[in-house]
Amino acid sequence: MAKFGAAVVIFGAVATGSAIYSSSEFDEAKQARIAAANDGTVVVDSIYGDRIEGRYDPNYDPSRYQAIAKSLQSDPIYIDAYRAFDVDDESLATIRDEVESLEMPIYVAILATSQVDDADGNPDLLAARVAQELPDERATVVVVGDVTEGIADKGAVRDLDTYDVETDVDDNDSAVALDYVRALKGAEVEDWQHSMSRSLDDEGQPIVVDEDAPDDPATLAYPVGAAVWSTVLGLIVGGSLGIGGLLGWRAFKKRRRNS
Repeated sequence: MAKFGAAVVIFGAVATGSAIYSSSEFDEAKQARIAAANDGTVVVDSIYGDRIEGRYDPNYDPSRYQAIAKSLQSDPIYIDAYRAFDVDDESLATIRDEVESLEMPIYVAILATSQVDDADGNPDLLAARVAQELPDERATVVVVGDVTEGIADKGAVRDLDTYDVETDVDDNDSAVALDYVRALKGAEVEDWQHSMSRSLDDEGQPIVVDEDAPDDPATLAYPVGAAVWSTVLGLIVGGSLGIGGLLGWRAFKKRRRNS
């Protein structure tokens, strides 16, 4: 019975120690990040690692989208300088003709997108953030990114999804944008109160933040999963040490009896 008790003590001690060690390592990393943020240190991390994902940030900087929306008031097409090489004048002129005098305007933004921009390269979110800054009560924004396209509405819904638009992989950005404009013009416009739009909130405004994040992304918290894993690891290591210690003690006593 004493041997069993000793094994239990070892088991519990290692499990507890593992959990305490895991928690202390987290606290140390948290304090290091807080210190770096306070002293202005710029840290570039892997986009797949220690990085706050901007699509979850309700406090994103709207200045980029405000500048795009302002430009769209004088020209329904906005082109990032980095994407200007992949357009042609004929398609752009046709787009302007197609969207002229529409009751519900269509705007086109040809943007350089990246997984490390403040919308994590999500073209639907980029389009929504531009639409949010437009003065129009009803409008649709099309974003043509480096790889994918996105659509966002404001105040009403054009019943069209990106996968419903047929484009040619060999087309340049302006030709792709033209395909989207024509498809959107042919789509049914629905009142936002009666639509099933995924891009509008309960007030008919664009959803500009990915709402799937349960917590503030800037808050560092010790995750439950880490606590569970550290406990499991402690149980495994503690159990192994406890059993190993018990077997070792038996072997030691046996040798003493035989000597």
